[in-house]
Amino acid sequence: MIGVLLVNMGGARSPEEMKAFLACMFRDPRILPFGKVFRNMLSFIISNARYKSSWKKYELIGGTPIIEATRATMIALREELNHSCSVKMAFSYSSPTIEESMLAFKQEGIREIVVIPLYPQASFSTTGSVRDEIQRITAKVNTFDIRFKNEFFRHLGFIDFWSKNITAHLKAQGLSSPYLLFSAHSIPQFMVDKGDTYPRAIEESAGLIAGSLGLAFGVTYQSGIRGSKWVGPDVKESLKLLTQKPEIVIIPISFVNENLETLYDIDKVIIPYAKNELGIKQISRVGIPEASDSFIRLLADIVIK
Repeated sequence: MIGVLLVNMGGARSPEEMKAFLACMFRDPRILPFGKVFRNMLSFIISNARYKSSWKKYELIGGTPIIEATRATMIALREELNHSCSVKMAFSYSSPTIEESMLAFKQEGIREIVVIPLYPQASFSTTGSVRDEIQRITAKVNTFDIRFKNEFFRHLGFIDFWSKNITAHLKAQGLSSPYLLFSAHSIPQFMVDKGDTYPRAIEESAGLIAGSLGLAFGVTYQSGIRGSKWVGPDVKESLKLLTQKPEIVIIPISFVNENLETLYDIDKVIIPYAKNELGIKQISRVGIPEASDSFIRLLADIVIK
């Protein structure tokens, strides 16, 4: 039997977990590329300063959906594979951690493991971080035979996943020929300068999905932090140039499950801004179904191949 490890970012279920989640994330050198001592100091300061305000946002969306969405995906994939594989989940910044799940595979006597970071388009700060942790663990426990899936946005199953979601949304909203505005989490420009291919992957991914539907599209980014240069254009700035579009549909292309950036940033900040400040009347977002059949088949195909 082989093991399959699905890795996501993780989340918090209480203010205390929120502080721990932020502290763990900002200790990651892929997130803050500084020396360990300085990084740990910044992690302590940032987590203590931010955790209350971050938790308030989670409360507004009913808590983090990532943990249960990843669990549902794990269970559905196990069933899709007819229980022929041991499927586990792990999180980069909360429990169960990648190391905890890897050691659980070892206890089961499983040596061959397929690692699938649940990030369709690879970036240094997401997929790169998962790879670093896998390499750290395998350096200590050298019995594992790892197959690592770097990204999967070109997979026909991923294009099908989004095409079906968008088509269902258009039908439910009664839309005919909307402008598709793809939105992805931004990354610092210095990562791109160092060779991060994430923006190119986002552009290509959006083109493949929009092309399958024959609809016009644009690509934007969200969640960039002020004070430094992040990849753009910013989604709000882009919307200012799209006020004459009769129908706009936002697609959160870099995510495979609902999270704070979809349920809060897009639904509670960006769309109300577009409607109330810019006067865009027909704007909506495509939801991300939990453990949909098309997404589970995509993951199963990755494992089998």
